[in-house]
Amino acid sequence: MTVLSAELAFAGGRWVEGVEIRHEGGAIRSVKRVRGAGRGRILLPGLVNAHTHLELTWLDGLVKPAPFTEWASRLMEERAKLGPHDLEGSLRDGIGRSVAAGTAAVGDFAWLSQNDALRQSGLRAVSWREALGIAPGRAEDAARRALGFLEKKTSTWSPGLAPHAPYSCSGELYRRLFREARRARIPFATHLSELREELEYLRTGRGPFREMLDRLGRDAGSWSPPRRRPVAYLAALGVLGGATAAHANYLTAPDVALLRRFRSTVVWCPQTHAFFGHPAHPVKRLLNAGVPVALGTDSLGSSPTLDVRDEMRAAVGKGLPLNTVIRMATEFGARALGLRKSGRIAPGWAADFSVIGGGSPQEVLSGPVLDVIVAGRRLKS
Repeated sequence: MTVLSAELAFAGGRWVEGVEIRHEGGAIRSVKRVRGAGRGRILLPGLVNAHTHLELTWLDGLVKPAPFTEWASRLMEERAKLGPHDLEGSLRDGIGRSVAAGTAAVGDFAWLSQNDALRQSGLRAVSWREALGIAPGRAEDAARRALGFLEKKTSTWSPGLAPHAPYSCSGELYRRLFREARRARIPFATHLSELREELEYLRTGRGPFREMLDRLGRDAGSWSPPRRRPVAYLAALGVLGGATAAHANYLTAPDVALLRRFRSTVVWCPQTHAFFGHPAHPVKRLLNAGVPVALGTDSLGSSPTLDVRDEMRAAVGKGLPLNTVIRMATEFGARALGLRKSGRIAPGWAADFSVIGGGSPQEVLSGPVLDVIVAGRRLKS
């Protein structure tokens, strides 16, 4: 039995002073009040980076702000210069930066890198295997490539499946991967309603996305636009249930209602949101409607850091209460990753903690990272 004490802990959605936690076998056994415990230590449920691309850590500062299709074209040009070994090193760099920033869990979208680094990192993690393929006749090949990376879950790591986005994947590919995710009981995620250009492309089949595909020589085959908004399109395909939706920047009231109805979780990436100059995110409407919203850093191609607390600071700066933001970075993040009994400090829940130096709630965003503990094991001390 291991004992962990803190001057202040965020437990059960509220602040508790003087806490002593006992944990064993990767789970919390007891939480009790102890006067004067753990001076100078703040205990949070493990911070979750619910949407990132760690294999793109090498992009740090390389790609400058631009309209999305220009930015994406530049990213693809740069990525084509690298091989799997380069991306594996970039992934390991991203893991190191994440732990240093106090992160205990990550939801990582992976394209080429293998699963070994994250699986062996000690982080609680989902490796979402990203798939692309807009031409309907190529869905099976794209699905087969993605499924080839699936491996057996461990106590802290799970594979996941992630068709990239409605503008880059056919309905056939979405359905195929959703069925496989349900069959294997693994998380399912996608980029959704991220861009104005996405709305136009799904409505008309034209616009900047069509022009980008033509420039890249990508053949959409027999694909035709669904003439629906992205959220309604995925709902009609039957693939929205329990899905994790990255970004969700452009939502109508019916979109929000569908996300709630299908128990989807949204991941907001505030710094990437600012990088692309999107209008105000609908985070408050989502939370008020009962849709969980987690936080993510996205990649270093569009975000200055892999530090979830930077995203938390940005969210607080947009007027969200600190306690709500902490839940977004812990409890709702765990939900986005499909984690059970994770994201809260309570008996029977996972012994995942981010330990910050300080003694007041405000210092959660500014204090030094003292420790990261996952399943009772210290990753940083």
